[in-house]
Amino acid sequence: MDRSDRMLKLVLFIIAVSLFMIATRPYLVPVTTVVADSGRFDYLNVVSPAYIYNGRQGLLLLDKRNGNVWFLGKNTSDNTKVTFGDPVFVVHVPLEKVDEAAR
Repeated sequence: MDRSDRMLKLVLFIIAVSLFMIATRPYLVPVTTVVADSGRFDYLNVVSPAYIYNGRQGLLLLDKRNGNVWFLGKNTSDNTKVTFGDPVFVVHVPLEKVDEAAR
């Protein structure tokens, strides 16, 4: 055997061992279970992430429980940390009328 033949066999052996390790890894490593928890505020939808209300920029949120739309103003006092003020009621959207037949 010449040197290039040995090198080729060594490289093929390393590739075969690597593929074997990749293929058997899911069977050897314990499987971690993931729980998809929707969280406390799963009834809120972000309608607009950048909304201007009364001259202030902030978030516009829809409460799916009752159809209320809320505005959370962005505090501009500190530019390094994004904080929001208290929610401000904007409007009530009558979501119950969506199920009615069209006129």
